[in-house]
Amino acid sequence: KSSVRGMKRRVLDEAPGDIVVLAVHLCGTLSLKALDLFNSHEKCSFLVLKPCCLPGLVHSKRDEIFVVGDHSFDAKEVCSNGRFKGNVWKGPPRHLIRGKFERWARNLEQGAKLRGDGVRKLENITVQTEGGFQN
Repeated sequence: KSSVRGMKRRVLDEAPGDIVVLAVHLCGTLSLKALDLFNSHEKCSFLVLKPCCLPGLVHSKRDEIFVVGDHSFDAKEVCSNGRFKGNVWKGPPRHLIRGKFERWARNLEQGAKLRGDGVRKLENITVQTEGGFQN
């Protein structure tokens, strides 16, 4: 929280105009942090978010509820094990985690604060077809 406050004070508050938040390859719960940053300041007018790996199973085992913006969801809906080690996927086959990744993306989208006549748009752009949903 303190680093977000510092960024807000030193960067967002000082920006002369609208701010675009570009958040790419965010592993685990870092996507939630990017949304918190976007939602925290009125100057943040556009968000591009490309999550990476799903949150780890530890969040599910702790019975956590993720809260972002005005939206909340159960960690059990989206958590999974698995990571890339080098260029090799170590985890469940892609077809077994596809649904969780789609739910993760939808929940992240719902957590984005709309401003003015803003819209939410979820796009699926395939970059890779092997392993998890990273990259």
